[in-house]
Amino acid sequence: MKKVKTLKTVMIAGLSLSLAGGMTSCKKEGCMDEKATNYDEKAKKDDGTCSYPEVQEDTNLSGDVTENRTLKTGNTYTLKGGVHVKEGATLTIEKGVTVEGDATESVPYILVEPGAKIMAEGTADEPIILTATVKERGSWGGLIVCGKAPVNSGERTAEVGDVTYGGTVSGDNSGVIKYVRIEYSGNTINSEKEHNGLTLNGVGSGTTVEYVEVYQGKDDGFEFFGGTVNANYLVSIGSFDDCFDWTYGWTGKGEYWYAEQSADGGDRGIEGDNDSQDNANLPFSNPTLKYITLIGRSADGKDGIKLREGTRATINNVKIEGFDDAVDIQHNQTFDNVTSSFLRVSEVNAIGAKNEFKFSTMKKEDYKGADWAGDSTIEANKVASAQRDGILTTTTSMGSGTDWMTGAWIKK
Repeated sequence: MKKVKTLKTVMIAGLSLSLAGGMTSCKKEGCMDEKATNYDEKAKKDDGTCSYPEVQEDTNLSGDVTENRTLKTGNTYTLKGGVHVKEGATLTIEKGVTVEGDATESVPYILVEPGAKIMAEGTADEPIILTATVKERGSWGGLIVCGKAPVNSGERTAEVGDVTYGGTVSGDNSGVIKYVRIEYSGNTINSEKEHNGLTLNGVGSGTTVEYVEVYQGKDDGFEFFGGTVNANYLVSIGSFDDCFDWTYGWTGKGEYWYAEQSADGGDRGIEGDNDSQDNANLPFSNPTLKYITLIGRSADGKDGIKLREGTRATINNVKIEGFDDAVDIQHNQTFDNVTSSFLRVSEVNAIGAKNEFKFSTMKKEDYKGADWAGDSTIEANKVASAQRDGILTTTTSMGSGTDWMTGAWIKK
């Protein structure tokens, strides 16, 4: 009898386990996370299918960028105040992104500090647009990049943001700026200074700057403060001061620059300086440029190219139209650079200019061109010698051409 009882007990236990297993297998499965979009309150077992709403990105750009941040294709971002990309961080701006500066409370600008990077690479048809909420000159600051490449006097302080730039790293890499249009820049810094469209402070040759347009800025289009960066395929439309400007020992290269002034304003096509406080300060500004077109607004007394304050340069294949003076060379150190072949301007096509080459002296600036005063005679002879030696020459150059100015990145 004991054996029968034991067998019966085993059968009952087995039946209980079978029923329990069946009950378990019949539990409803589904998403059990209340935060999920497909949460199922009746589910007793999570099946791993939970899905969640897409996190809405903050489309405000403000304050310091202290860690990597990406501005994503398809979005428009609002720039509020001065944004500094700090050392070690990278600001990536994807193709097709628009950033609008809102100057309601303070002047918006983007500044990349030494040791930081900006990776702003658009395409010809999906450019990156840096603009303003108000579509008129001076509505926001601009884009400023500071690097560790050489400048004369060693290091300097940026006009914006109290940032020190310059150093000894010629190949310093601050990132990529390619297929970018900068609009309506040039907000006032102080009573004497305004933002440029693109400012490159001590930027190194490891940085890529190509296919960039500055459109309707209130001050200079592009300005180089020292550094070794190369910059190709640049366009300045309607800049209210100079289209291109350099100083403090810039030694980079540039090809295919195009500038066109608007009828309501604009100063020089190119203004090239070394150092206003010490014309012989080292390293000398000494860029190498070719394939340049500068179209002025036919205003009296304006220079297509102004070379002064001791700059050196090699400039070749330039088309200049709509300026009184195609090339104006000023200050004693600059004259010495011409006669020692450190400053060469060749193949200049000066269309409609009153003077192809004009020469101003430091001591008697009022005496220019053919009106040589006593202290100008030596300089006049230097220039005449330079022309005989082929250092200053004219031709029928076509300049930059415009066949590369196609796609949505260009605005005229």
